[in-house]
Amino acid sequence: MREDVTVVDQLNRALREVQWPEPAEIRARARRRSRRTAAGAATAVLVLVTGFGYVAADRSTPPAPLVAATPGPPASPATAGLTEIPQEALLDPRDVPLKTGTRLGAAGLREPVRVDPMLESCGRQRGVASTAPTSRYSRSQTLLPPATGPSGQHPVLTQDVYRVEPDQSPAVFGLVKLLLHACAEWEFTGSAVLNGRVVSTVNPHRWETPVSGFAGDESVMVRHVPLAPRSRTGGKPVAATPPVEVTMVVRVGDLVTVVATGPDTIKDTVDDARPGGLSYTDLEALGRTAARRMCVAANPGC
Repeated sequence: MREDVTVVDQLNRALREVQWPEPAEIRARARRRSRRTAAGAATAVLVLVTGFGYVAADRSTPPAPLVAATPGPPASPATAGLTEIPQEALLDPRDVPLKTGTRLGAAGLREPVRVDPMLESCGRQRGVASTAPTSRYSRSQTLLPPATGPSGQHPVLTQDVYRVEPDQSPAVFGLVKLLLHACAEWEFTGSAVLNGRVVSTVNPHRWETPVSGFAGDESVMVRHVPLAPRSRTGGKPVAATPPVEVTMVVRVGDLVTVVATGPDTIKDTVDDARPGGLSYTDLEALGRTAARRMCVAANPGC
């Protein structure tokens, strides 16, 4: 009994030291992860009903009935800025030089442009005010790995396309520059279980820009390097090093797309490149393809 009480006391002390994310950050992270970790059972039901799953996250109104998507005619430059974003403006699974499986998608209104919720959380802590605009329309998709692969795999990539006011699109890239300058390195405290005990941890992260200006009117690639969490007292690693992730931001006219790779998509680790996956050259080519796809709906067009 004494040992049980000690564990409870340690847990209570550790929880008091945890820096919990803000409510808005929790919702944003849930929205992104709901696409990156799509539930298998729900996916199967959606695919059986429509052949193309539509998932609505963080919506205040019930979703519309599921119907098969029918591509409409491409928008002309004169009307592109007044219309929703067509499916043709997103990457096609055939554009990705990796095998993919089910594609999930969602459309939204008045969504804020989000690049990297964790990077934005660091920015708030360091006094970087968010200047990212709210989009008029948005469309998102998640490309899952093939169904024949191991269960529990992460998605291959996620993509958001936002239509913003033309004079607001540069604000997205201005905010990214501010965040990268303020958050080249960042640590936050958390907790983990080590040898049956709850310990307080330090979680280091780094962000950098391998390349920019490779696609569209504006573009930037953001490399996120999470390091192994370690104990605050002894500095001992308490978990494995998370994989590196890459986010590309590309603008064409009034359309801005954010393409985020899954943890198993790129051949890059903290220590060395691993076989398989996409190289940075592949990612640049994919960014250029994403820009060409947006040309059909951008205002002005290409």
